[in-house]
Amino acid sequence: MQLHDLAPAPGSRKNRKKVGRGPGSGMGKTSTRGH
Repeated sequence: MQLHDLAPAPGSRKNRKKVGRGPGSGMGKTSTRGH
């Protein structure tokens, strides 16, 4: 086993959702905080 063989198990990692980056992203302003 070498460093380039290491990888997380499939399905174990989710992409982080970047919030509060403008209205076009659909996650701007109140970004997941309800009203």
